[in-house]
Amino acid sequence: MPLHRVPPAGLHRVAMIVALGLPLACFTGGDDPIADTGDTGDTSTESETGGVCDLGSDGCPCTGGGGCNPGLECREGICGPIIPVCGNGIVEAGEACDDGNTDNTDACTTLCQPPSCDDEILSGAEVDVDCGMEACGVGCQIGKACLTDVDCAFPRCGPAADPGPDGDLLSCQRPTSCLDWKASNPTATDNIFTIDPDGAAGPIAPLEVFCHMSKDGGGWTLIFVASDDNVDTWTWNNRGKLANEPEVVGSLTERDHDFMSPAYHILPFTEVLFIHQPSNVWAQYAGVSDGVKNMGQRVFETPSPLCDYGLAGQGFPLVGGTLSLSGELCDTDLYFNLGDHEIDAMTCMTFAGGSNTAYGPVWNASSGASGHTCPFDDPADYGVGPHGPCASCPASFVSTEFNNLGYAKALNLNSGPVKTATNYLQMYVR
Repeated sequence: MPLHRVPPAGLHRVAMIVALGLPLACFTGGDDPIADTGDTGDTSTESETGGVCDLGSDGCPCTGGGGCNPGLECREGICGPIIPVCGNGIVEAGEACDDGNTDNTDACTTLCQPPSCDDEILSGAEVDVDCGMEACGVGCQIGKACLTDVDCAFPRCGPAADPGPDGDLLSCQRPTSCLDWKASNPTATDNIFTIDPDGAAGPIAPLEVFCHMSKDGGGWTLIFVASDDNVDTWTWNNRGKLANEPEVVGSLTERDHDFMSPAYHILPFTEVLFIHQPSNVWAQYAGVSDGVKNMGQRVFETPSPLCDYGLAGQGFPLVGGTLSLSGELCDTDLYFNLGDHEIDAMTCMTFAGGSNTAYGPVWNASSGASGHTCPFDDPADYGVGPHGPCASCPASFVSTEFNNLGYAKALNLNSGPVKTATNYLQMYVR
């Protein structure tokens, strides 16, 4: 304000300032002096580290009203990069898409990315997490969800262990047998595999079995071994184990010793395979069961002792293998629970005299000695262990395992040292 326009009261003050030698710049011409605030329009402030920090910039205080520079947001009074929020319908940093919904079957998942087969969520056309032939070209593993067989790595889709409230949920199943394994993997070799004979929804728990994968196309499940291992396992007194008294015997890792798999009393079958060692002579039989019964049921339903002279040559015929009609064999058929036909039917039925009754699988043979002729002479000598009681037999026979190993005695195949588990006969089914 020019001095000529200073009010009278103000002139007295100007005169005083001049007299004191003070600069006029300290006053605005109003009634009161104005202090030097240093306000030059600068919006900088001191940062936590002591440096200059521009308000609204990254890591600095927000401006008045919580403002920040573009690309930043104010959180607790400090500006920082905007944190993307997947699902807000806005495509932000790091997001390929954002459709604002929670539907993972459309073109944008809740990860704000297109569906993929390695995103660890059920997305797109997948039938379970990151699997399904249509979506990923990769079959789902056992226990995963499925709609059809082709959805599964092992191509079997069936009722799930937990079928859900409506009872209609499906899951990828384990193979039901070694034959199932072989069908899905033709190059599979002899090994221990896990099967589930009645599927995930059935009461039978999955079990480990040994699968023979070569002879006659493979797919054979080991259920039984009779071995000359110096252990009396398969005796007449224990014959129930071969029929209707399930019991697990031995170990899958010691298949040259006496052995009985749970599959013996579980697995339905039609064909039987016998392999003798150390000779490797093998015999295959078809139509032994109906595909519904297991081996225990097959043995149990056969009369014991079975005494029928007309049965000779009418057993289950040999359909494959290296077993041949030679040695003491009367034929190469497979029989069960044969009584001793050496004398007559009555002696056979009553265990009289020197009757040698077998139990379980047995072959028709005769030693050819005086008074010993075909058919069905001393069948306990050509069975898998049990020897029935007889009037002239030692009492210990019923608790002794006779390690003649079926057709092996008839053909003189037990060439290994006795009682060392070198001689043994394995039984497989499929």
